[in-house]
Amino acid sequence: EMWPRKNFQIIKRLTPLLAMLYLQPVNAAWIETGAEVESRPGVKTMYVVSADKGITDPKAVKHMVLLLTGSAGVIPPAVNGIREQKPDRVALRGYFAEKLGVLVAVGLPSDQPNGITTQWREGSEHTQDIIKVMDVMMKQYPAARLSVLGFSNGCRSAANVSAAARKRWSGSLHSVVMLSCSMEAFNDRWISALDGSSGDKKVPMLVVHHTRDSCLLIENVEGQAKWHDFITVDDSKQPRPNAVTKDCGIGSAHVFGGKEEKVYQAVVDWINTGKTTELKYEK
Repeated sequence: EMWPRKNFQIIKRLTPLLAMLYLQPVNAAWIETGAEVESRPGVKTMYVVSADKGITDPKAVKHMVLLLTGSAGVIPPAVNGIREQKPDRVALRGYFAEKLGVLVAVGLPSDQPNGITTQWREGSEHTQDIIKVMDVMMKQYPAARLSVLGFSNGCRSAANVSAAARKRWSGSLHSVVMLSCSMEAFNDRWISALDGSSGDKKVPMLVVHHTRDSCLLIENVEGQAKWHDFITVDDSKQPRPNAVTKDCGIGSAHVFGGKEEKVYQAVVDWINTGKTTELKYEK
C-alpha cells in the first residue's frame, strides 16, 4: 500500500534539516575549565583549559596549544561546561580545541592583578609562571605535541618561554606561532635558541600578519618574518593603515576581523602539515 501524500510532504520538509545535522562535525563543541597553580612561592597563576568534547582518554591526545594573549595578558574566565561556536564570531580557544584537541590559555599571576607589562613578558618570573602551568598540563596530556601560540604582545611571551623551556620541552615542543606580532618578539637571544645550535633541531616558527594592520605595522616585522614560515593576510574590506589611526580592537585587521576562521584554519593546517596558505581577499 502506498504511503499517504501527507507522509511524503513531511519527509520533504525534514530532508534539509536532516542533511544539515548529518554534515555537522561530530565533536563540534568543547569543554572549558578554569584552574590555578602555585607558580612561584606565594604566587598563583590562573589558566583556562579548552578541550574537545570528544576526548575520552587524555593520554591519547596528540596535540596541545599554549595560548599567550596580547594587551595586558588578561584572559576571559572559563565558562564551565560544554560550549559551542556562535555564528557571528569564532572563539579562538574553542576553534583550536575542536581542531587539535586541547588549548591552554595562561592568564595573570596573583602578584600582577592589573595586568603584565611588555617588560614583564621578557623576564624570568613570567616564563616560570607559564612553565609551571605547562608542567601540570603535560602530565595530564603526556603524548601531546605542543604548539606555542602568541598573539600581539603575547608573541614576546611565546618566543621567550619557548626559548627558555626548549630543553625542558625537548620531546614535546612542536612549533611556535606568532599572530600580529611586534618586531620586539624577534629578540636575538630567543630566536637563536629556537633556531638551534650544536646539533639541536630548529623549532619551526610561523608568523602571520595582516598587510593592513594599523596597530602593529607589517613593514616593521616582515624583515624578520621572512626568515620563518610567513603568511600574509590581505582583505580589501579593511582600511589601509595610516600614520594617524591606530586600531587594535575587535573587527580590525590586527585581529583579522572578518577572516578569523580562515586565519585560524591556516594555522591549524600549518601545524598539521608544515604548509602555508595564501590569504588574500578582494571585495
